[in-house]
Amino acid sequence: MKLDGIKKTIKKANEDVQKEVDKGAADLKKVREDGEKAIDDGKKKADKAIDNSKLPPKVKDVAKDAVSAGHKAAVKAVDKAKHAAKDAVEKGEKIAKEAVDKAEEEANKAVDKAAGFVKDVVKNAKGELNKVIEDSNLPGPLKDLAKKGLDELEKLANKGIDDLKGMAKDLVKDLAANADDMIGHLKDKALEVLGFEPAKPVKDVPVKPPTPKPPAVTDTSRKFDHRGGFNFRIELGGVAAGAFTAVDGLTAEVDLVEYAGGMDMYMRQIPGRPKIAPITLKKGYINTAALWDWMKGTMEGTLKFENVSIVLLADDGDTEVVRYDLQETWPSRWAGFQLDAQSSGAMLEELELQTRSISRVAA
Repeated sequence: MKLDGIKKTIKKANEDVQKEVDKGAADLKKVREDGEKAIDDGKKKADKAIDNSKLPPKVKDVAKDAVSAGHKAAVKAVDKAKHAAKDAVEKGEKIAKEAVDKAEEEANKAVDKAAGFVKDVVKNAKGELNKVIEDSNLPGPLKDLAKKGLDELEKLANKGIDDLKGMAKDLVKDLAANADDMIGHLKDKALEVLGFEPAKPVKDVPVKPPTPKPPAVTDTSRKFDHRGGFNFRIELGGVAAGAFTAVDGLTAEVDLVEYAGGMDMYMRQIPGRPKIAPITLKKGYINTAALWDWMKGTMEGTLKFENVSIVLLADDGDTEVVRYDLQETWPSRWAGFQLDAQSSGAMLEELELQTRSISRVAA
């Protein structure tokens, strides 16, 4: 069930009412403006009649003062009435909105109560059906299956009730919002009729989020301090291979091309193609075949490229100083561990990698 149609109907009705309100407000505003103009015109006519009369000048002045006093009193009375009406409009808006809020609250309570009542009916019906199933001559497995079906039906029914309750509350919320909107519109139009400007909405002032505190610096080394070769981390694409103990051969070079022209006495050198030396990773042997499987796939013709990162860490063992990213890396040699009964060292695996390119990323 969808409420889009109902919502559209409510919205259209709201718009139609607002159009009629606007039309009526425009007529009333004109009546008010005409009345105020009539007061001013009356004063002008009275002053003109006094000027055109044959009354002595002093009498004319007294008569004009009386007309002016009457005009001021009339204007003051109109202004007082307008302000009293304005106060009444604002008070009426407050009372109307409180009534809408209360009506919305009561409607939601009624929806909750109705949903609870229907759920109780479903629950009681399920109980009665369970009794019928229990008293029947059906085999035990069929009884259990029938009861399970009743449980599922109850769940579906309760879900439908909850969905209907949600839609009903959504509709109540829309009705309340439309009512509030209509009340506000009526207030603005009433103020316009009285000659007051409607209150302008307060612009939202953007609130700047608090400036996050910088993380505590635990690396106390200086930029020009030398780094040890023991604090690093290897990130090996999708191959879960454990921790590595050593990296050898992180070298990038460019071929040297020599040539000499016809008049050259010495050889000239220019850069040729760049190349990355094979990189060897070493790690303590653990009971996993991840590195071997990667190598085995290469030997069998299933070449799987991985991205490898070699990360140099600061003294805290966590902050990155610099990383070298190797793209399209694949294994070209695997070396197993050596067994020596006299050795007390850990068994190491070696994996030689070929990579297409290398890039340096500073922290």
